[in-house]
Amino acid sequence: MKPTIKIIKAISAAALLALAVGSASADTVTRVNPEDLHISSLRPTTSTYLVYFHGVADTGIKRAMLATSRVSHDDSGGQDNWVIDQHWESEGGVVHTAHTVHSGQDIATLTQTSAWLTPDRNITTYIEPGKATGHVQGELPEASLATMRAGFASMNQGWWMNWHSDLTLLPLLPFEKGGTLRIRMFDVGMAAPIDVDYTVLGDRNLTGADGLSHACWLVETESGKPGSNSFQRFWIEKTTRVILKEEDASARGYRTKLLLAAPTAIEFPLPPPAGT
Repeated sequence: MKPTIKIIKAISAAALLALAVGSASADTVTRVNPEDLHISSLRPTTSTYLVYFHGVADTGIKRAMLATSRVSHDDSGGQDNWVIDQHWESEGGVVHTAHTVHSGQDIATLTQTSAWLTPDRNITTYIEPGKATGHVQGELPEASLATMRAGFASMNQGWWMNWHSDLTLLPLLPFEKGGTLRIRMFDVGMAAPIDVDYTVLGDRNLTGADGLSHACWLVETESGKPGSNSFQRFWIEKTTRVILKEEDASARGYRTKLLLAAPTAIEFPLPPPAGT
């Protein structure tokens, strides 16, 4: 019995040590600045995510959309900018579009035009953060407009990453450092930029239908609201720095984003109807 007890004690000690090490790693908070980003990993590409809302397994899905992002490099006129064009489409038509221009030096947002086209939300916004200016068109409650105006005025008060471009820009964070990475984030509709913590929970492998295994960082954030019990979790491939999967969980259920193997694009369009 004594050797068994010793083994159990040894295993328990090792487990406690592993927990302590993991906890210490997660508790390490690193401030992320522009110079920490892997901007050199950006490349021109087009990608599509399947986005849908659902409950627990086998309860059905709803509000399914295809979210396509086209990333291009613009060096015309001596500029060094990255441009992200987003196009979200559901069974009812176009839901959302965005055209965002980022500085190639630090990914700061130079301009952004976005539109939400849904039955209960039909608005268009334009921002120019460097000038702390923006405007919105469409019907919104006065309280929401006041929050937006406050956000426009705060846009030039220090560097921040555009939350609206997170599917493209989030993988640029130095997740190889482990622990928790704290970065200043902002999106149109917020009153001001805020600090958001992204914690590297560990490594995960995703195996695709082709049998290939993709080594990923598993990253978690409480959606910028610590204690809200609303989580976003990302599977970010290490070699390509691409988000392969996102799973958001809250009291309302789940929202999942899955990267498709090929972007949605019609290569052989149908001929126009006769008589047009």
